[in-house]
Amino acid sequence: MTPQFRRCPQIRILVGLGILAAILSLNGCGGASSEADSGLDPLTVRNLYFMFHPVCWQTAGLEPPPGDWDEHSPYSRPVWDATYRKELEVNRLQKELMSRMKPDEVLLLFPIGDKAPMLELQEYATRTLGRRAIVVDRELRHPPPEWRKLDHPLERFLADPDLPGRAEFLDGVPTEIQEELEAETREAIDEAGAVAATWNSAVLEVLYYSRLAASDIRNEFRERNLKYDPATTKGVAFGEGFEQCAMTYKQMLVPYLGLQTPVENRYDLSVSGASFLMGSRFRERVDLDSNLRLYLWEGTGDRLVGLYTRSWCRLKDPLLYARIPVRGLELQVREVHGKLCWPEPAAPELALESEGGELKLPVYNGIRRDFDWHDIVNTAEDACYVIARNMTYGDFRRLLVNARISR
Repeated sequence: MTPQFRRCPQIRILVGLGILAAILSLNGCGGASSEADSGLDPLTVRNLYFMFHPVCWQTAGLEPPPGDWDEHSPYSRPVWDATYRKELEVNRLQKELMSRMKPDEVLLLFPIGDKAPMLELQEYATRTLGRRAIVVDRELRHPPPEWRKLDHPLERFLADPDLPGRAEFLDGVPTEIQEELEAETREAIDEAGAVAATWNSAVLEVLYYSRLAASDIRNEFRERNLKYDPATTKGVAFGEGFEQCAMTYKQMLVPYLGLQTPVENRYDLSVSGASFLMGSRFRERVDLDSNLRLYLWEGTGDRLVGLYTRSWCRLKDPLLYARIPVRGLELQVREVHGKLCWPEPAAPELALESEGGELKLPVYNGIRRDFDWHDIVNTAEDACYVIARNMTYGDFRRLLVNARISR
């Protein structure tokens, strides 16, 4: 697996209220371009569709890239073929969605690569929706790999203007956005205390990309004479992977756009990076509170699967855990690539804690703050699926819905 494929696992195998107020004033509730300036009639947008990296498996063609495809691999050849077919079907459903979108709905398309399947889907979107298809084609700029080896990498990034690679990482970022994000990062570090020392430099990519993408979207709204009300405009997100890029690049974007209601992720319009979900039937999304979600599936055989997530996340938001009573139950936890995290972890860094008969399961926030895609997957920040056997769906649902969630 080449390093450039590690970002999107499908391809992997092929500061405070003041800042938010400033953002809201900048977007003018979605853009302030006049009809005379744009030549377009004004349009108030009620719904936003965020489509992230919708074509990944097809970029390799019908044959998968070289790798370990035996029966012990979480991405065996049958899984590859099934996921490839699923992507084709999901792309078809995404096109159907575009064709059914209402006149006051906008698609925000975040493309990946420039292969023919991606370009064809992008062309379909722009042809079908016209000015209501906005292609957010901003480069994902990765922090230098050397930063992963630094002690306190975020503090070093803030404190050392001569840090090798810093100038290149910030090249083209407007000064006012640099100042805004530096203030937000300092606030987050101050609030987190000692734990901030362990944060990964990978989160800087998500932080800066999300803020700059929000600026791109606001600019496009102005140019196209589109407007939205942050208090009432709703949205959904989908793409690949369902629990990876489609969540990661949405989490911070929502508050940077000033949206005051969550943007929910849709499994039916996504392709998951979790091979063990192949063949599962998605049952429901449970809204545990304004920002916590529980996704539930019925898997093959008698398996039941659940995933806790945030619906959006800022850099300063603490990591949360669901405390699940496990005594007498046939449960296991696997991270998104299928590696066992509990009860017998496949590696020390994957181990989860349990005490007093309760499993401490991290709630996935997706912002890549506490683990590094390039090295190891630390379950504190990865998508951790809880899998049960020998339970009814109702009992499994009650178990997870009633679990205590706290820091």
